[in-house]
Amino acid sequence: MNLGKIFLLFFSAIFGFSQINAQVDSTKYINSSITSFGFGMGADLPGGDLSIRYGSNLNFTLQGEYITSANWIFGSELLFIFGANVKEDVLAPFRTSTGVILGDDNQIADVFLRQRGIFIGAGIGRLIQFNRESRSGIKFNLHAGILQHHIRFADERNSVAQIRAGRHIGYDRLTRGFSLKESIGYKHLSHDRRLNFEFMFDFIQGFTSEVRAFNFDTGLASIPSRLDLMFGIRIVWNLPFYHGGSEAAIYY
Repeated sequence: MNLGKIFLLFFSAIFGFSQINAQVDSTKYINSSITSFGFGMGADLPGGDLSIRYGSNLNFTLQGEYITSANWIFGSELLFIFGANVKEDVLAPFRTSTGVILGDDNQIADVFLRQRGIFIGAGIGRLIQFNRESRSGIKFNLHAGILQHHIRFADERNSVAQIRAGRHIGYDRLTRGFSLKESIGYKHLSHDRRLNFEFMFDFIQGFTSEVRAFNFDTGLASIPSRLDLMFGIRIVWNLPFYHGGSEAAIYY
């Protein structure tokens, strides 16, 4: 996957820079607790029922966490999910034999289907340090929360009556439910506290159901039970705040 290769190359470049950057005198709170805030970007591949409706997507991450002096992690995450590959054509009944949709003015309508979603959760994790002189290491996380996704309609000329003025709710396939997210990756906390990031692999399982009572395009009741899966990678930049602790001067 080309996108995955780009992330791996970018991560390698950052990791190499952080190693060079550490060759200076610095002071670090080795044993302190840490409050950290982060933001980042990622990409996901769908699985289960989600792969029938959507293709790959991107996400934007906001997170906050508290790392104890014993390296236990308590935190929360918010992922905004967006994509342009919608496989389920809910507007198929309105297309002509040539595959286009006509607007109210009998002109070809510019309607595009987009994926939108959100994951919000909280959980616990663990940071395994590489050595006693650094807080960088392998990070594990388990979050429980809510996964929601739907189809967004971009009608450039606002010319399609079927999805105008709130009627889109009969076609948007709004889906929501309890979900779990497991993450594993590398977390880097630099010695001079200037370069702090993490590179994570995610696995999300959503035990969801469609919210609408029935779908207008099929006239059928919505699906009561789904298993939505996502497999992804993310890079997150962190802003850590150290809470006292033992200072140690590190010399290279």
